[in-house]
Amino acid sequence: MAGSAIWGSILGFLSAPVTSWVEGRESRKFMKEEGKLEITKAKVAFEVAKFQSRADRLMSMDIADAEYDTQAQRERRYTIADEVLILCVIVLVGAHFFFPASLAAGWLAMGYISAPWWLEFIIVGIFVSVFGLMRLFRSFSPFGNDNKVKKDG
Repeated sequence: MAGSAIWGSILGFLSAPVTSWVEGRESRKFMKEEGKLEITKAKVAFEVAKFQSRADRLMSMDIADAEYDTQAQRERRYTIADEVLILCVIVLVGAHFFFPASLAAGWLAMGYISAPWWLEFIIVGIFVSVFGLMRLFRSFSPFGNDNKVKKDG
């Protein structure tokens, strides 16, 4: 019995460093995996916050657009300027059907191949003003239009 106790002590003495090394290694591995989990949780939280921020921004834009549309409709009651602008644009657009050669020459003289992008922009603006369609205005993009005559040099 005393011999087995001695052998147990010797084996315990020899195995203690190995056991402590294995336990330390497992502890470090566990901490590393736990750190990876925390990083992944943080990345997911960041993505959720990014989408929430985008949703909040879109919601505030929609509210601002609705308020703008309401205010524009309210202000139209006190002036005839918008009717005058609408009439001028209708005459200009209608003139394209009755005098296409003259208008094409005029646009060419101003450096455009055909009616410029800003005419389209004004037409969209009229729709925004008359019908309260601020979303239509936001979706309209005049940039990237290759309607301009290319100049040499």
